[in-house]
Amino acid sequence: MSAPTTARPAPAAPHTGAAPHPWRSELRRGIAPWAGVAVLLTSAVTMGAKAAEWQGDWAGAHGLLRWTTMLVLGPLVAAAGCLQGGREGRRGTGDLLRQAVRGRPARTLAALGPLVVCVVAAQLVGAAGVYLATWPYSMGGGPAWGHGLLHAADTVLLAGLTAVGFVVGRVVRWRGAGLLVALACYVLFSISTYVGTPLTWLTPARQPGLSEDVPALWLAPVIAVWTGGLALAVLTGHTARRKLLALAPLVAAALAGTVLVQTGGDAWRTDPRAQRLVCDGGAPRICVTERHRNMLAPAGEALAGLRERLAGAPGLPERFVEDRRGHRVRRGSGEVQLPMFTPLGRTVVRGELTDHAVFAWEATAALLFPDCPEPAGGELEEVVWSHLAPAHQRNLTDPAAALERAKRYGRTEEVARTRTALKKLDRLRALPEAERAAWLGAYLSAAQRCDSSALPTL
Repeated sequence: MSAPTTARPAPAAPHTGAAPHPWRSELRRGIAPWAGVAVLLTSAVTMGAKAAEWQGDWAGAHGLLRWTTMLVLGPLVAAAGCLQGGREGRRGTGDLLRQAVRGRPARTLAALGPLVVCVVAAQLVGAAGVYLATWPYSMGGGPAWGHGLLHAADTVLLAGLTAVGFVVGRVVRWRGAGLLVALACYVLFSISTYVGTPLTWLTPARQPGLSEDVPALWLAPVIAVWTGGLALAVLTGHTARRKLLALAPLVAAALAGTVLVQTGGDAWRTDPRAQRLVCDGGAPRICVTERHRNMLAPAGEALAGLRERLAGAPGLPERFVEDRRGHRVRRGSGEVQLPMFTPLGRTVVRGELTDHAVFAWEATAALLFPDCPEPAGGELEEVVWSHLAPAHQRNLTDPAAALERAKRYGRTEEVARTRTALKKLDRLRALPEAERAAWLGAYLSAAQRCDSSALPTL
């Protein structure tokens, strides 16, 4: 009798499901997500460290963000691309992949595509975050359409640098290649920024130094063709079988570069909002540009005490006006220059004046010192200055501090002069209101005319 036999289990059926998409594997286990996180964090830290210099100023945020994208994020993504391109060489799987069914373009797209998508998405999220952080503290106006298009051109720059770094990583099989690529990008962009030739307009983030300039709408597409064409030529020359195909993007980049060099600063124009004035109803009026219209109320609060002390004085200038390009405040025009709001970080931080006393003190200085060939305020200028801006610490309002400053010079003449000025300040404040207003009007009229002989006595 034969022994019973046990039935063997049937072999498992082969898995017929579709293989996972290469991008899915890259996004789950590759460096692409980490590169995106690095771009986002680097942008946040770099911009956040200088928040006081841009938060509230749309043009300042735009300019600093573009330079950060080029000088900081550019080398970073180039190094990430180089690291990704050299991955097969470090793993020793290059020969195996070259025998695969997929051609080089498909393999390159599978390895490079997710990295480019993560880098570009992180850059766009960072740019949106910067503008969202600017909006609550805006001084007025807003970004122009040309500014937004330039940020789109910056995404092309980052994608192109990632691709160029990837090609370098494939060609140069050395672990330190990524660091050298990042350093080369930083040096190239930094040097091109300071070279004073028309070729500097080829620098992707190059723009005029004046913040009130806005770009033409065609500038961003031209910059995108310039940077993207060069990167596409490098990538095509590495992956395509017919290397001559790289000439097409190279020619397009050369044409775009020629346009940038020929036009130069003509691609930028003055924002009309930087010329139009918005005024309040006080006396003297305060007028700011439309780009800074939200600063009208803080400026009025800072100069409320100055206006009150000037009330009733005859012959006052009509308005304090913000400086703007193409317009010069001249004596006798009825205008006095308002202290500047920009660059941020000194007078204005996050949409608020940092010190009302300093702002009023600077406005008084513009009122007392027009563009005269020689100072016309005479010996009473410090007395009037201290009366009109008494909250500022460097004046005669605090007699003890004023005498202490005079004693530091070590001269008895300075101490005697300070004591005399203090007595005249007390005499000015003791005058009846109408008489004091008339005296101030006569003094300011003579100072505005630069006529020191017409200054009233006290």
